[in-house]
Amino acid sequence: MKTQLLTGFFLTILTINSLAQDNTELNTGWKCQAIGKIKAEGPKISTPDFSTKTWLDATVPGTVLTTLINNKLAPDPFYGMNNEQIPDIYKTGRDYYTYWFVKDFNEAKELNKGEQVWLNFRGVNYGCDIWLNGHKLNATIHFGMYLRQSYNITKYIRRGANRIAVIVYPPTPSATPTAARAATERSPATFLTST
Repeated sequence: MKTQLLTGFFLTILTINSLAQDNTELNTGWKCQAIGKIKAEGPKISTPDFSTKTWLDATVPGTVLTTLINNKLAPDPFYGMNNEQIPDIYKTGRDYYTYWFVKDFNEAKELNKGEQVWLNFRGVNYGCDIWLNGHKLNATIHFGMYLRQSYNITKYIRRGANRIAVIVYPPTPSATPTAARAATERSPATFLTST
């Protein structure tokens, strides 16, 4: 039996899927907060006991800007000349648009012997690091606009409360795409499947 949890972060989101077709989408109930407002790191943020009470409701799938607009923290860029009021990353720097996203979910059943659980990202804009229940899932930054990634999370998922934490990094403003990618690779920067 295979279970998958999909995350399609344009954030594009998380789904839990199985060959027996246990399938769980994790497209709702996300919270987010700017990196500058959080003093903790991924291992702590990704535990269910870390408080997110003051965090924003996140729009997933969506972008950081979509979430800011939906929380009335940025103007609607499609109205009048509002797009000129949205801070440009070239002026603000990457940290302005670097955000933590978290999703709490419950796993109701114990896994049977041989079952595996996979976390599948449908796409992230632009780079990210991922934790589940205090454990980092990716050895290197997952980067590249909307590239899909899957992580075997069998040994980290538990029956009951679970939390995924994703820090999403925007592209590095640069004169050339090659320089932007190199800078992103140097910077610190979802789908669940069980078989």
